[in-house]
Amino acid sequence: MFERHGFVFTPHATPSPGSTRIALWTVRVPADARGERHRVDQEEVFHVLDGRVTVHGREAGPGDTVVVPPHTDFELVGGPATVLVATSVGITALVGEERITPPWAR
Repeated sequence: MFERHGFVFTPHATPSPGSTRIALWTVRVPADARGERHRVDQEEVFHVLDGRVTVHGREAGPGDTVVVPPHTDFELVGGPATVLVATSVGITALVGEERITPPWAR
């Protein structure tokens, strides 16, 4: 489990336990959250399990899925909510001027 700015990330399928292509995690979004605006180099899929959020400018509730194309600036806002996220192994993100490899996707 990892925490960043109040968001809690729980990895499920990542390279460390054996996934070779898919990274899958849940993120708990706190109430009235505003995630960091960032850009990832792989497609990311957000599926809302509970609560409400806005991803890439699209409002989403339980059962809704939002696909964010690679190289697109976006942020996750709203909450409280739980969101299932899937992407490709090896994803990196540009947050401001800092390139990171999210630890919940390793």
